[in-house]
Amino acid sequence: MESYIKKINDRVREKHGQDEAKKIKKRFLIGGGVTLGLGLAGFVGSFITFLVLFLVYETDKALISWFVAIPFIIMIVIGSVITRIGDMLLRDEDIEIKEKERRELKQSIKDGKIDRRKKCKQDNGKNAVIGAIIGDIAGSMFEFNNIKTKNFVLFEDKCRFTDDTVMTLAVYKALKECNGDYTNLSQKVIEDMKNIGRQYEFCGYGAKFYNWLFSKNNEPYQSYGNGAAMRISGVGMFASSLAEVKELSRKITQVTHDHPEGLKGAEATAVAIYLAKKGKSKKLIKKYIEDNYYKLDFDYDSLVKNYKYNETCQETVPQAICCFLISESFEDCLRTSISIGGDSDTLTAISCSIAGEYYGIPKGIEEKALGFLDVKLKNILNMK
Repeated sequence: MESYIKKINDRVREKHGQDEAKKIKKRFLIGGGVTLGLGLAGFVGSFITFLVLFLVYETDKALISWFVAIPFIIMIVIGSVITRIGDMLLRDEDIEIKEKERRELKQSIKDGKIDRRKKCKQDNGKNAVIGAIIGDIAGSMFEFNNIKTKNFVLFEDKCRFTDDTVMTLAVYKALKECNGDYTNLSQKVIEDMKNIGRQYEFCGYGAKFYNWLFSKNNEPYQSYGNGAAMRISGVGMFASSLAEVKELSRKITQVTHDHPEGLKGAEATAVAIYLAKKGKSKKLIKKYIEDNYYKLDFDYDSLVKNYKYNETCQETVPQAICCFLISESFEDCLRTSISIGGDSDTLTAISCSIAGEYYGIPKGIEEKALGFLDVKLKNILNMK
């Protein structure tokens, strides 16, 4: 049928011109829709008549009503065919126009003429934190079952929030309750991480962090694990300058991850989030990270092929930032990060905390992900 429609398309354009062809398409759609609607209405009426006659009279008399339905069935078929033809008319042109618009939009974004964030929901001030939570939940089902493709269903029932979400919200709560005075931030972070973290004993903590969390000892343990970077997203929301980003990042991170690599991983993530929030370009963000923290000369295909599970900052943060840099939207960042494998929930939490500030977060994705949180965690996220 599609080859037949293509012939009709060519003839209509050739004989009537483009503008008249559009009018013909509209007539087909309207005519087919009206015919289909009348046919359905008549068929329903015939069916109701059949039921009434069947209940009141004998069966053979009731069957007579079905003969009345035959013209309406024919109308339904004709209406469907006409509507289908109308729908197919000029479709190749519609697809071509949409593809051209997509290419132009992509080029405009690349050239800096359009900020893609305007296409997302309005910034609620928590996009980095929410982005980290979304990344954690979406990546959770692939953490130990990597999927090397972008084609997968987001937010299946197997998804859950992990320690990444719990610690992100604990740090967010500590920052929020400081009310701008971060003198005792480190102590506040310890208190909130332990108080909140102990309520979720089996959410996936690493062995060393678990021992620290449930002990009376508050001393750091020279960690350079990627947990330093996955919980830092709130800093980008509260810091008022690049210098303050670095100061707050250190105060938060050093309570557990006082190894130079742990401190660097958290700071690089917080800085990228802050620059994204300030509307800086990907080119500038990449340059700043490369000049001060990590080289980001990764190739996506190589990452998909070769990247393996790793829980260190130095083997997670650069890859996460790269996934953000090569992405085209928040959802693309989400899928790209999961598709390269590794420690999927943590890596995706890091990349999406940056993407959340840069692109904004689509409402549907946010609502779906936050539906996995329990009441206590939602209350922290929504605290005034």
